[in-house]
Amino acid sequence: MEKTEENQKKSKNLHKPAFVLKIFRFIFKYIGALFPRLIGRWAYHLWFLTDRSPRHKREQDWLKMASKIEAVDVSHELFDGTPLPVMTYYWENAEAKDAPLIMLVHGWTGRGSQMGAFAEPLLKAGFSVLSFDNHAHDKTPGKKTDIFKQSAVQCAIAEKFGPVFGVVAHSFGGMITPYSLNNGMETQRIVCISPPSRFDFLLERFSETLSLPKSVQHYMTKRFIKEYGENLQERVSASSTSQQLGHIPALIIHDKDDIDVPISEAELLHQAWPNSIMQHTSELGHRRILYNAQVIENTVDFLTVT
Repeated sequence: MEKTEENQKKSKNLHKPAFVLKIFRFIFKYIGALFPRLIGRWAYHLWFLTDRSPRHKREQDWLKMASKIEAVDVSHELFDGTPLPVMTYYWENAEAKDAPLIMLVHGWTGRGSQMGAFAEPLLKAGFSVLSFDNHAHDKTPGKKTDIFKQSAVQCAIAEKFGPVFGVVAHSFGGMITPYSLNNGMETQRIVCISPPSRFDFLLERFSETLSLPKSVQHYMTKRFIKEYGENLQERVSASSTSQQLGHIPALIIHDKDDIDVPISEAELLHQAWPNSIMQHTSELGHRRILYNAQVIENTVDFLTVT
C-alpha cells in the first residue's frame, strides 16, 4: 500500500490495522494457540502471497518517459516450463545507444514504476535504465512467489538486456539482488535502499503483523526447513550473501524513521558487505525515500564514480 509518510505520526496512523487484519490477528493469536498446525498451514500459505495496489499518478508520469513498455518472456524451471511474461520498462538513452545499463529493482508488493524517479536523472548522467515488475507483482502474472522465483526473473532479465552496469534495489529487492549476484548475475555497482538483511527479521515482522503465537511460528520454521533446507537463513539473508561480494562497491541508504524495516537491518548489511558505504536519511520513511532529490542525487553520483 502506498503511504505518504509525511511525518512519523502520520505514518504510524497509516500502519494501524484495518478491520480485516484485526480479525486475522484474533484468529491467529487465539485459535492458533489451540490448533498450531492448522493455523500454521494457513500462515505459511499467506507468507508467499503478494498484494497489488493502483499506481500513483507520479508513477504514470514517469512511465510516459519510457521508450518501451513490453512483456518479456522468461523461462525457468521454477515456472514449470511455461514462459512467464515479465512486464518491463525501458528508458533508452537517446544520446548514447551503448549507454551503460542501470537495473531498478522494486521490493515486496512493489512494482517497477515505483522506481521511476531515478530514470530521468540516470539518463542525464549517461545511462540507459531498465525496470520490471517481478514475479506475481503488478503487471507480471502470479499470485504467490518467493526469493528464488524473483531472483530467477532478475537474472533472466539481466541476461536478456545486459550487461548490467549497476543495480538500484529497494527494500526486498536489496535482499534478492545479492542472492542473484551469488548465482550468476553480474554487475559493477549496487545501491540498496531501505533493505532488510535477515530472513529471520522477515519472519519476525510477519509474525508480529499477524500476532502469530510461538507455536505457529515454530510450525512455520519447521516447514521452511522441510521445504528449503536447514541453511535457508544463510542462503538467502543479504547479511550472509553479501559477504562474498566485496569486489562490487555498494551504497546502502536507509532512513532513521523507517518503521517498515528498521535501520539496524541496513547497518547489519553494511557490516557484512566488505566494500560498502552507509548513508542515513531522516523523515523519509520506507517509500518516500524513493523520490527524494538528495537520495537520487547521491545514487547517481555513486554510480557515475569511475
